[in-house]
Amino acid sequence: MQILCRISVLLCASWILFKNEIASSSRKVIIPNNIKNQMIDSFIKDITPKKEIKVRLTAYWAKGSDTDSDTARRKSSTGATLKPNKSIAVDPRIIPFFSKVYIPNLGFRVAHDTGTDVKNKKASGGKYPIIDIFFMTEKEAMHFVNNNPKIVKVAIY
Repeated sequence: MQILCRISVLLCASWILFKNEIASSSRKVIIPNNIKNQMIDSFIKDITPKKEIKVRLTAYWAKGSDTDSDTARRKSSTGATLKPNKSIAVDPRIIPFFSKVYIPNLGFRVAHDTGTDVKNKKASGGKYPIIDIFFMTEKEAMHFVNNNPKIVKVAIY
C-alpha cells in the first residue's frame, strides 16, 4: 500500500513538473536537469516519513466531562489553538512538536499538545507511546475510540 501511494505521488509530481510540456508541444519549458533533480529529491524527502512507530490511540475533547480548563479553552501546551481534525497530543521526546503524523482512518494530524498521561504512557501501561487525538465533543471522541483499533502504526513526517 505504501509503495502504491509513493508511486502515485511520484506520478503526480511528474505531471506537475512536466505539465507544460504535456499540454503544449509548441511551447516548451526547459528546466535544467540539476534543478529538476533538486525538486524531485526535495519532493521525495517531504513524502518519506522520518519514522514509523506503533502507538496507542486515545482521545480528549473540549466539550464534555473530564475536560481540563486549558483544553476547554482549546489552548495547547505549545500555545497553538487546538483544532478538531488537526491537533494531537504526543510525548515530544518521541514525536517532536509540530510534526505531521499520519494516523490510519484519520489522515494527517499535527502534534500541538502534550500531557502527563501521554508522557507516562498511562493508557498503554508503559508499553506503547500514546497519541491523544483532539475532538471538539466527548460524543465524537467516544465514537472514534469505540470504532477504531487502539494500537496502530503511524508515520511521522
